[in-house]
Amino acid sequence: MRFVAIGVGVNQTPRSIRRHLEEHPLPFPVLFDASGAAVRAYQAPTTSYIVVLDKSGKVSYTGAGAEQDVATALGQVVGR
Repeated sequence: MRFVAIGVGVNQTPRSIRRHLEEHPLPFPVLFDASGAAVRAYQAPTTSYIVVLDKSGKVSYTGAGAEQDVATALGQVVGR
């Protein structure tokens, strides 16, 4: 089973995002949300906010900060 991960920079400049990614590369695309559409759509309260959608597009998990359990959330979405 595959999943798609996309990072969206919140309250950051494109330059600061590039600088962060040079030091901490991620294995998925990171986009700059210049208009804030993704932040508003998912009511992201902070950076390092994760939203997991199931295959129908329904939000199945949200989390923020270091205490996120993304592996379990992904396992539930892909049926593992």
